[in-house]
Amino acid sequence: MIFRRLPKPESFEHIRVGMLSKWLLEPGDKATVIALTSRSGGEGVTTVAAGLARAFGAADPDGILVLDAAPSRLRVADLLKVKGTPVSFYTVEAGSLDIASAIARDSKHGVDILALSEAGPSRPGSTVKARTIVDQLRPNYRVILLDAGPLSNGWAAPWLACSNYRVLVVDASKATREVLEHQKKQFDQGGVVLDCSILNKRVYPIPKALYWLAQ
Repeated sequence: MIFRRLPKPESFEHIRVGMLSKWLLEPGDKATVIALTSRSGGEGVTTVAAGLARAFGAADPDGILVLDAAPSRLRVADLLKVKGTPVSFYTVEAGSLDIASAIARDSKHGVDILALSEAGPSRPGSTVKARTIVDQLRPNYRVILLDAGPLSNGWAAPWLACSNYRVLVVDASKATREVLEHQKKQFDQGGVVLDCSILNKRVYPIPKALYWLAQ
């Protein structure tokens, strides 16, 4: 199965419904941009983005774009089995490439994917460049899922700045209370406002199917 590396589809559908009830019912004629990030690499941002893409695409075919803005060995397109050629952040921003021609269509899951081969570094002007790309894409979609990658690499900040909502993906298998408290202080000091978090790789000490008995 394509998603054998990921939690069950029902998990992502639950998250999608939660986002819909909190964020996606506001009126507007442009796409809502939801950025996914993490404190460091390897916490599962890309796999969560791919799972959410499938859930959103099933509910709203043709209205969803995945903006894969974090270069890595594992891309959202790889998990969705979509062929496409990543394009340079700088080429797109400079207007020398038609963005529409660079978007790969995933007909099976009902989503479009735009992958960037280079991420905008965190330096003066990067946020403006990132916003230029996002603003060109907004009119054509209802939701844009943005894989911003980890904050530790320095390229996530510009993408977070031009997003409507920011989601922190946390690897539950290695995140301790002390790590999370320190992380929150860093975000507060840096002025990064997070709207929610997704606890990834959660381990259930008893079968998950039995948890409903305690509700």
